[in-house]
Amino acid sequence: MTTPWYYEFHEKGAFSHQQQLCDAVRWTEYNLEGQKLKSANVLSAIQGNPLTIRLLALNEALKHFENAKTIDEKIKGIARAQFEKNKFFAMSGTWIAENSSLNTKGAPIEIIDIAGERFEYRHIDIHLMLYEFFTNLGSILDRLAHEINMLYNLGIPQKERYWGTLIKDKPYLEKLRVKDGGLADLLKDYAGRFQAATRYRNRMVHDGIIKVESDISVSGLRVNLTQDPDNEASPMNVDAVSFCEETRVDVLKLLDRSYELILQHIKTQGKPPW
Repeated sequence: MTTPWYYEFHEKGAFSHQQQLCDAVRWTEYNLEGQKLKSANVLSAIQGNPLTIRLLALNEALKHFENAKTIDEKIKGIARAQFEKNKFFAMSGTWIAENSSLNTKGAPIEIIDIAGERFEYRHIDIHLMLYEFFTNLGSILDRLAHEINMLYNLGIPQKERYWGTLIKDKPYLEKLRVKDGGLADLLKDYAGRFQAATRYRNRMVHDGIIKVESDISVSGLRVNLTQDPDNEASPMNVDAVSFCEETRVDVLKLLDRSYELILQHIKTQGKPPW
């Protein structure tokens, strides 16, 4: 039975191998949670599993999208009813910075008027969500790289133990491939899937925000991201909600499959490091 310590307690079946691997290396020098014996009877204190905390933070970030998703559903409902009745659909929207029922503290909000019904949401909530989501995603990938470096004794220096180092620095990935080809292939496959998300993360963290726009021409509310976060002229054609939700699913699949392969390696090679 899982506990809140492990992510499967919060989302059944999403990371089923997490506790198994943590248990398998618990009393070794390569414990994944920092839970070590100070003496024969005294356990060092820790506050939580590193990946569980990061995954829960990723979910919290997505909650900033809830208002936009609710508005999207309502607009689509109005659109269906209006089209069935009148065979047409019309909508309009505008930006304002005051006189809103939302507490904007001066931040601009989007006002969308649909058949006389008013919807409003804060663009700052979208940017908060994107910042929290992409920074936590980067942290999850970096943590996984650190754990793999530790268990497989790849020799990545502490100051460089990042996802990008493991994936892009050929000697480390090739060293992993010699020890566990299946895991190396898995990481290489997912590196391509997270390339865009990593670029969004870098743009948010280092020098600005991602360009975002609201699209109400789709008989709903769609929040668009720029296809290329490093190019101001890039088309705004990436559905932010779908992109982040699909990325979240992908990172959970990567974590669980990685842990499964590491567990298989333990069964054939014994305890780490290898």
